Amino acid sequence: MKIALVGQPNSGKSTIFNAVAGYRSLTSNFSGTTVEYTSGRARVVGEVIELVDLPGLYSLNPANTAETCTREFLLAGDGDVLVNVLDASQLARSLELTLELTELEAPLVVCLNMMDEATRKGLSIDVKALEKALGVPVVEAIAARGQGIVETFVAAMELHRRGPRVFSPAFSYVPDVEAVVDGLAGTLAQEDMSIPATDAPIALQTDASRCAAPTSAIGTCIAAELAVGTARFPNPRFRALQLLQSDPLRVAFLPAATADAVEWARREMLRASGQPADMVISSARHAACLNLFERVATVSKPHGDWRERVDRWLMHPFWGYVFLALIFLGFFRLVFSLGQLGEAHILAAFESLIADVGRFLAPNGWPFALVKGALLGTAGAFAIVLPYLVPFLVGLSILEDVGYLARVGYLMDAAMHRLGLHGTATIPVLLGYGCSVPAVMATRILTSRRDRFVAAFLAVLVPCSARMTVIMALTGFYLGAYWALAIYALNLAVVALAGHVLAKIWPEVAPGLLMEVPPYHHPAARVVILKTWWRLREFVVVALPLLVVGSAVLGLIEFFGWQPLINRALSPLTALLGLPAAVGLTLIFGVLRKELSLLMLMQAVGTTDVGSVMTTAQIVIFTLFVTFYLPCLATLASMVRELDRKLTIAASAALLALAIVVSLLARGVFYFL
Repeated sequence: MKIALVGQPNSGKSTIFNAVAGYRSLTSNFSGTTVEYTSGRARVVGEVIELVDLPGLYSLNPANTAETCTREFLLAGDGDVLVNVLDASQLARSLELTLELTELEAPLVVCLNMMDEATRKGLSIDVKALEKALGVPVVEAIAARGQGIVETFVAAMELHRRGPRVFSPAFSYVPDVEAVVDGLAGTLAQEDMSIPATDAPIALQTDASRCAAPTSAIGTCIAAELAVGTARFPNPRFRALQLLQSDPLRVAFLPAATADAVEWARREMLRASGQPADMVISSARHAACLNLFERVATVSKPHGDWRERVDRWLMHPFWGYVFLALIFLGFFRLVFSLGQLGEAHILAAFESLIADVGRFLAPNGWPFALVKGALLGTAGAFAIVLPYLVPFLVGLSILEDVGYLARVGYLMDAAMHRLGLHGTATIPVLLGYGCSVPAVMATRILTSRRDRFVAAFLAVLVPCSARMTVIMALTGFYLGAYWALAIYALNLAVVALAGHVLAKIWPEVAPGLLMEVPPYHHPAARVVILKTWWRLREFVVVALPLLVVGSAVLGLIEFFGWQPLINRALSPLTALLGLPAAVGLTLIFGVLRKELSLLMLMQAVGTTDVGSVMTTAQIVIFTLFVTFYLPCLATLASMVRELDRKLTIAASAALLALAIVVSLLARGVFYFL
């Protein structure tokens, strides 16, 4: 059976998903879109279930493309059971989506997550009364501690085994509104009976050329939704409510008779209530949520704890930024210290292994060159990349699960406005410190094409975990931690300057920020480990083979004498930057993966002791160029999908020019020093 997790952002869906299927999950795109969802399999009380973690949404009337995709998945009825994950501490607000889901008349289980947070806020919920009012099973949970997760899925499995049941609305609108809704639902039901049923899935239609009117703000046309009569479509009452709330573009796809009926129903509702249909329906649903909340919940005095005191400092207009700087400085210093512990010892062990291989293979033959190259790549992965990458990803997961990264977005809203963006753009930029690919993909939460381009450009400017490895393992290891931190500080200055310049070149008024700051949580060790592995898996599965194969290929290039030709072709660039000619080839490999630049550098200069053959200025300039120049191929592919080819080419050219300018300025500074 297939269970779909649906809920508002920060409700804990992903925590529940990762707890049972995180390390066995796959990330896929909705058909015809770049919006991702996560799916996986898990065994619950002896039965294998398929889980789908859908993008968060606040309403079934979507405000962006991700919400649209979640809505279309729900309308298609692709899940056997829906599990609506609620933030129990925000029950009144969370119930609005729940009431909409009950109107779908699909098998539904409500998971009241974060019950500990609700208790801390002095909120007591009568679960049985809520279950009776909604007409669906309700389960209490504290997902961060693993409580209630199994019970939630057991309830979903039992609901599925019961089979179809008779649904009744969780609440009713005022009589005038009910009369209009029932009348339109009856019209839709009659039309459904005249159209042959089909089991064809409902697809998200993104081909704007097929739209009879200009595309909506979210940039999609839901042609399948507007073609009535599919066998798996939601009930007529739900469709009537949706059409009454939808924009006129959706009505343009309806048959003429249905469109006329919808227009008549809207006018009738306006006449009866004096307000547009969408306002009437949303206001009634909101009032129903408040009434339901008052019936099932009691509010007492909140229990004060350390969280309020911490937030007074961490979100302070002045001290918040001080702590932000201290936290990230300490974080990067800790990553450097941990990574430095084993680097020299592991490299020495692999050098000894290479010497042993030289006793069995002729040192002047191509087999030895191939094996030596592969061993150097493996040494780089285990001695240079993983010692820095693993603690970085663990720390990033902890900061995210604690709830601090969302507060960083709030603090950075004012700074982002100076760049012509808003605080939501902080999310892609922060994700860029982990990996540029999801950072670029996260720009889809921004509605403006201009905002998506600027945010993507800034996201690929910040050093991802691969470039972080180059900074820490090259500059930090050979020159010291403060040199590495200085490069990070310079990077932040360049990001700010680049954003300011882009805002001047492509001006646009940025909207205000409305974001939800989640409560602090104690990070669960298992969830942190699973999340770290999920992010590390790409390196192990994709990057590690590339590092080994790339090093082996470079070994063959050196053996056959092709490296001087390639380096000679790149000599104008390396000479301009004051770098050794031998490093030219490494810059090409860096476009595949940034770690390859570092590993190829050690192989190109013929030693792992780079500090003995390159000056301080050359190490810094090489690091700066690798940090700022073209992102990896995977990131470029993501930019083409999220933006377009022209903007990606423009961004790539600008990044290359920026890397050259920054490197030349650094060379000038070292010259005068």
